[in-house]
Amino acid sequence: MKKTVLFFVLVLVVAFSVITGCKKSSSPSGPVATATIDSSALVSVPGGTYTQTTAGTNRFSHTISTFKMGKYQVTYDLWYKVYTWAVANGYTFANVGAEGSNGTVGAAPTTAKYQPVTTISWRDAIVWCNAYSQEAGLTPCYTYLSAVIKDSTNATACDSAVCAWTNNGYRLPSEGEYQYAASYEDGTAWTLYNYASGATAAYTNEAATDLVGWDSVNSGSTTHAVGGLTANALGIYDMSGNVWEWCFDWYGTYPTTASTNYKGPASGADRVMRGGGYGGAVGLQVGGRSYDFPYDAYYFGIGFRFARTN
Repeated sequence: MKKTVLFFVLVLVVAFSVITGCKKSSSPSGPVATATIDSSALVSVPGGTYTQTTAGTNRFSHTISTFKMGKYQVTYDLWYKVYTWAVANGYTFANVGAEGSNGTVGAAPTTAKYQPVTTISWRDAIVWCNAYSQEAGLTPCYTYLSAVIKDSTNATACDSAVCAWTNNGYRLPSEGEYQYAASYEDGTAWTLYNYASGATAAYTNEAATDLVGWDSVNSGSTTHAVGGLTANALGIYDMSGNVWEWCFDWYGTYPTTASTNYKGPASGADRVMRGGGYGGAVGLQVGGRSYDFPYDAYYFGIGFRFARTN
């Protein structure tokens, strides 16, 4: 299937959720020069409670504990460094990654190294998180039958992965954590569901949206170096636009009662993606979800960012 068709499918499958809140306040951080990008940077996200919904139905009160979220989407530069260490230390990957939407799969980083890694599957992402944790001397989060998962070609192990959320290693954010961080303003006010993260108006306002997210209007139909636009209120970049991002959760309907640190259903057919890519601005809404793309496959418009439990 051609890339343009695949991307159009991703946009069409976006669903919307409604979050109680108010308009976005001014973001504290403007674009970052690539020379100053620290791909490993984390931002502390204060805990709190917000309303999470899907298309205005099944809304529930969701309490999120304090955690850390990657300041940037995982860059190809960081991916490649960890990947190289990983394969030399017993890890196996189904896909080797590429530098943004136009990079050569598996090639050494170039001047575009701060573009997000793409063409990696959900399985690749969790195995990479385990490798990054081990390399950093942290405790990996993903196991199968109590063994650390080191092979993304092992479908049984990856798809049955248990995440030890209390471990200090790197992991994917839950869908609830992602939306919480994308819409957080000050702990009492929340960005409306139809705004891009960090924007001052709805996604239909291109002037406001293009300040914070790469979409079909300002992207030139390609990915860009992370941190090139304005951050959201927490100082996190590209939580709307540039590439879609894998979350841990299986896709499913939300609970109907208040929950704390909800991690999605126990099983499913698809993994959730968040944030939108460099296509239509409709996908950049903080309330948007996408799922109709094989989580065991790779795509030039999908990447990820890591999180850690405090």
